[in-house]
Amino acid sequence: MDETTIINVLQRWNCWKKGIDSGIKRFFYIRKIFPFLERKEVIVLKGTRRSGKSTIVKQLILELIKKGVDRKQTLYLNLEDYNFANHLNTDLFEKVLNSYKKYTLNNKKIYFFIDEIQKISEWEKWIRTKYDLNENIKFIITGSSASLLSKELSTLLTGRNLSFHIFPLSYAEFCVFNKKGDIDEYLKFGGFPEVVLEKDVDKKPYLLNQYFEDIVFKDIVDRYNIRNSKQLVELAKYIITTSGSKVSINKLSKVFGIAKDTISTYISYMVDAYLLYEVTFFSYSAKIRHDVTKLPKFYVLDNGLINVADIKFSSNQGQMYENAVLVNLVTKHNNVSYWSDSNSEVDFIIDNKAINVTATNEIKERESRGLNEFCKKNNKYSKLLITKSLNKKGMISLEKFLKRKN
Repeated sequence: MDETTIINVLQRWNCWKKGIDSGIKRFFYIRKIFPFLERKEVIVLKGTRRSGKSTIVKQLILELIKKGVDRKQTLYLNLEDYNFANHLNTDLFEKVLNSYKKYTLNNKKIYFFIDEIQKISEWEKWIRTKYDLNENIKFIITGSSASLLSKELSTLLTGRNLSFHIFPLSYAEFCVFNKKGDIDEYLKFGGFPEVVLEKDVDKKPYLLNQYFEDIVFKDIVDRYNIRNSKQLVELAKYIITTSGSKVSINKLSKVFGIAKDTISTYISYMVDAYLLYEVTFFSYSAKIRHDVTKLPKFYVLDNGLINVADIKFSSNQGQMYENAVLVNLVTKHNNVSYWSDSNSEVDFIIDNKAINVTATNEIKERESRGLNEFCKKNNKYSKLLITKSLNKKGMISLEKFLKRKN
């Protein structure tokens, strides 16, 4: 790839001579990430497609400029640009960097932003070399795969990176993007930024369906060379539409006629692509947590995707409430688990709190029973019941809960 072509492509994406559209500011992430831009470590932004990683990158660039960094000290490389399609190897990094330096004549610190870095194999070796040579470059990278990045970061970049997970809009952010703040709309269509900003309600399902297909085909089928994509799609839709249910690999194997190992592998790919989130059984004992009889639950990482899984299951209000709470929890907590015994259950266990979710104000005895039973056995935990609209001791409405900062 010649230098002139590289510069022409870079000029389209960078703000050296023009402004860039950075969208509505995601303050939650900017405040969290920006203070670390002056540290040496590689900043890693991980999350599903269309969750807003690229927009947040642009907002970080503009924040740097606002704080006095010269525009030409910033370099943004979008590896999804079609011009790079036939040049996705580590040589491209060197060519881009050299072309950029020659064009900008910048001899100060470089803030190098690389979008969708997993498209280039062995990228981590190149960055590790630059990092260990103490070149005056700050790397900020994004990726759409959890385990791919984790694997690479945990080998060559151990102690050299700081990772941040980017999710679709929380309900609090949704209310900034959509001034009406209609919680029913959030529950139905979720928080993907472009879906939230789309004014035509009839177009929202089409966008969500396209996002689902992009995640499944680009981040799973293409990446792992899966031959029978139809099987994978049907399995993904089934798990999504039964979000919050315990998942039995044995049962799924019988239902879909797919080998148990293949089912397990497919589900791990969905988790890696940030399509699903796994909630495991709560226990202080690792042996019990990994007991095959303690089935995991799976949730989808955006409510909107529940409504585009086109099979004959209808999502209910309780499911939508529970999934929205899960999405909220994983943005703030590293570990979310559930608990159950023979006749009671707790939907979510986080830190020192046990949480149940109901989509009504008519509280059934089983909702309180699960919390009471769990807290008897684990007295360090407090109880919280999330309801439709009740706000009183030990209870909080869904809307108020989703708006909380902590």
